[in-house]
Amino acid sequence: MASAQDSSAGHLERDSSNSIENKEQVSSITETDGWPSRLPDLDPAVEYRMNNRRRGLALIFNHEDFFWHLRLNSRQGTNADSKNLFRTLKELGFDVQSYYNLKTVEVLDKIHEASTQDHSDADCFLCVFLSHGEDNHVYSYDSKIDIQTLTDPFKGDKCKSLIGKPKIFIIQACRGSKHDEQ
Repeated sequence: MASAQDSSAGHLERDSSNSIENKEQVSSITETDGWPSRLPDLDPAVEYRMNNRRRGLALIFNHEDFFWHLRLNSRQGTNADSKNLFRTLKELGFDVQSYYNLKTVEVLDKIHEASTQDHSDADCFLCVFLSHGEDNHVYSYDSKIDIQTLTDPFKGDKCKSLIGKPKIFIIQACRGSKHDEQ
């Protein structure tokens, strides 16, 4: 792996190929790819402004059961997690919307609806996804969804009222076949 470094532009690493061969490679470049190799010292006095009229919207997508063709087990205990999250987020001042076993088209509708709302009087946005997962995907009731499909609509170029505000995504989903050791 060859690397090129410019102290004013951060650290850029390239693989052994000489050029980006297709648009898919370009789309995989993330916002953090341009970060400097040494982060500046963080000032603990610097904080997000959290004094808006509303704390913000919190979405909970809870998936316990799945369409039979996915061959996924039910997620026992997820409803207790969802109820506890709902209660805790309400106590923290969030406007909480909780959804249960939605199909992909329904999840994407709710994501679109939330990303097109006006969040200008809110402190932040929070989304929780409780489900099975695999690599960079999570499962809805009827199919898998690329995680980036859930997060992209809230980036600054698409959701201007959340620019400069925390956008928090919590995903409770395994991503492979290994289990926690007891």
